[in-house]
Parts: sequence; structure tokens; C-alpha cells
Amino acid sequence: MATDILNHLQRIESCVGALARLPWWDVEDSAGTFEVLLDFDSNHWSFLPYVSLDLYEELTAFLLQDGIGELMNHKPVISVVIPVHEANEALLRSALKSVKNQIGVSIECLISVDGSRQDLELVRRILVELGPENQDWKTSVYFGDVNRGVGMCRNRALREVATPWFTFLDDDDLFHPLRCLHGLILMSMKNVLVLNTSWCRVSMSQKKIVLINGRTICSGMIGLIARSEILRDYGYLAELRHYEDAEYAQRLAFFSVSMFDSGIVGHYLHTEPVWEYRSLATGYRKEVHSIEGHPYICGSVVAEMTDECKQFESHFQASYRHALASALHHLFPGI
Repeated sequence: MATDILNHLQRIESCVGALARLPWWDVEDSAGTFEVLLDFDSNHWSFLPYVSLDLYEELTAFLLQDGIGELMNHKPVISVVIPVHEANEALLRSALKSVKNQIGVSIECLISVDGSRQDLELVRRILVELGPENQDWKTSVYFGDVNRGVGMCRNRALREVATPWFTFLDDDDLFHPLRCLHGLILMSMKNVLVLNTSWCRVSMSQKKIVLINGRTICSGMIGLIARSEILRDYGYLAELRHYEDAEYAQRLAFFSVSMFDSGIVGHYLHTEPVWEYRSLATGYRKEVHSIEGHPYICGSVVAEMTDECKQFESHFQASYRHALASALHHLFPGI
């Protein structure tokens, strides 16, 4: 057997062994976990060096720290919000399966269908294929008969969050099996409200991950994991989303809520898989159309920003922050 495969199996074995330190873990959990991780990595083998290996290493280190049993003394429960619109059947099936296969957490999957009865029937059919609900897998489906956009679609499900934690997944992306547990342990260790985590997803529709400085970078604000009290205290108002999901980080900062980034994970920088693509970032971002070992994954390499680009970016961000602050002061005049 090749050395890299042996090393990979040893990493999984070490991680599963460390998971056994959780007080509610049992032998059946370990056997199932090994199987799920092998299945995920074998299906996405080209992503292994960029997604799984560092995740196993970091999570194992967390679990071996003193006091982990007291910190994680019960299985965490998390809501996963999935907006669905004009879904690709195969990708939606993979997305939902990746949520159901989350290790070490109980899932309440909140699926919000945005304006299509065809999508609604597809969601219902896939949920039947995935099998009945159990104590760790519960689902709810919400339907809006008018297409209102992804922000409002997410908001419909967010109103129903009743768990201590929540997160997002798009209908064409994947969670790594350990993504939620890793994030919740890290947040508990650091005692923060919000975590921006790269172990969120690999984009299957564009067949890419994004790399900056050799680190896996993924999914921006929809990659966040958060404590649910921020929904009560600060909301998630799609009407204020002037500039994609970055608005939410700006708004939390307005309320003095900081976001924590893991030492390994960071922020997503979106790229398009076409050579002709141009954007504000084009002046300091180089598009790369292959990552070694996989012909279909796009990557991104950050270059130095030009002075002209820095000035434009600074002007844009200042205008954006002013518009957002004005809207927030109007809504929350006492802040």
C-alpha cells in the first residue's frame, strides 16, 4: 500500500481515537465515523491535501487538550439553513447527504425553497431517499411561492432556528463530515459568538476550491457558524445586504460583535472559472485554472495590489460602510 494512503489512514485513525475522549462518544460512533470519512475522502480524493488533512490534524489537537470533556460534555445541536432555487438534483442530493453525515452533532436541517414547486418536490423526494428522521437528523421544509432571492429565502428558515447554533450551506456545495463539530469545538474553546470557517464547503457546481498562500479559503459569510442569540439580538436582515454577505460582518461589528478566524481557516475570495473574468479584485488576484492533481478545480493566488486598485478599494469600502452605518443608525437609533 502506498505511503501516502497509509499516512492518510493513520490521520483518520488518530482523529477518531481523539474523538473517543468526548464523554458521550461510544464504540458505534467510532466505527461509523471511520466509514464516513473514508467514503468522503475516496469520493473527493483530489481535495484531500487541501481540505481533509489539515482538518484532521487541527481537530485531533483540539481533542487532545486538557478539559475537552468538560467543555463538550454533551452532543451539540445545530441548525443548518439551506436555500434552494433551481437546484441541480445530483448536487442537492450530495449537499443534503453531507449534512446528514455530519459527525458528532445533532442536525436540524432547515430547507427553504424559493418559489419553485418543482424544487419543493425534488427536496421532498431526496429527503425520502435519505431515510427517516432520528434523534440526530431532523428536517423542516419551508416554501415561498414567489422567488424573493437568497437573502429572504435564508431569512424564512432563520426565523425557525430553535437550536443553540446555526450555520448555512448552499444547495450545490458540500460540508466536510467534521465541519460542524470542528467549528463548534473551536468556538467553545475561544468563547466567541461567530466563527468564519473554511471547512465549510467545496463548490461542486464550479468544481473548485480557493487557495490563498497555500491555505484553504472558503465561503465567506455563508461559511459562518454562530450562536443563535445573535439572531435574536442582531438579526439577519436581507434588506440591508448592500454588498453580498460581507454586510453581516460589518453589521456585527456595528454592535461590537467580533468574528473569530481559526489559525488554519480564513476568508473566502470568490473567483469565476473563466479566463476573461474581471472584477474589482482583478488587479491583485490571479486566476488559476488547475490545482495539481485535479484538472477541474480553480484556484486563486493573491498578488500585490496596485496603488490605483488600493485607492479604488478604499473609496468603495468607505462608501459602503457609510451607507450601511446610515441604514443601521436609522433602524437602531439608540446605538
